[in-house]
Amino acid sequence: MSRNILDRLLLAGFIGLAVLLYISTADYSGIAQKTSAKYVRFLAVSFGGLGAIQLLLSLRNRAADERLDLFGRAGRFFGLLAGLVAFALAFEPLGFFIPAAVFIPVIAVLLGYRNPVVIGLSTAGVLAAVWLIFVQLLSVNLPGPSF
Repeated sequence: MSRNILDRLLLAGFIGLAVLLYISTADYSGIAQKTSAKYVRFLAVSFGGLGAIQLLLSLRNRAADERLDLFGRAGRFFGLLAGLVAFALAFEPLGFFIPAAVFIPVIAVLLGYRNPVVIGLSTAGVLAAVWLIFVQLLSVNLPGPSF
């Protein structure tokens, strides 16, 4: 299977999931129809729209159809998988921000990024955005360290 075909199949699947997510909000009852359903519909429309745009760009792209190499980057894949497991294990005792501050740069280096300034700014930007949006604006209580 070529990379372009797999890309298009996955994008079509994501668009389908976005449609199903949007449709599922019709089953929300009571106050959830006015609150949670609006948020879920926003997410569904956003993900579906972005998926549709990416699918159109992929269909427009006439690049060479290269074969998909599933095992050429197996080390990176299993390293990412191990990093996700380590993040999940550290999440409960250390909260969100400490494991994320370690996880993001480690995974960036594992995936081949080498510029420490870009990695540091990206990590700080993600953590600041999560803090601003979820903690400050939405008042979500993210887990913190439990020493």
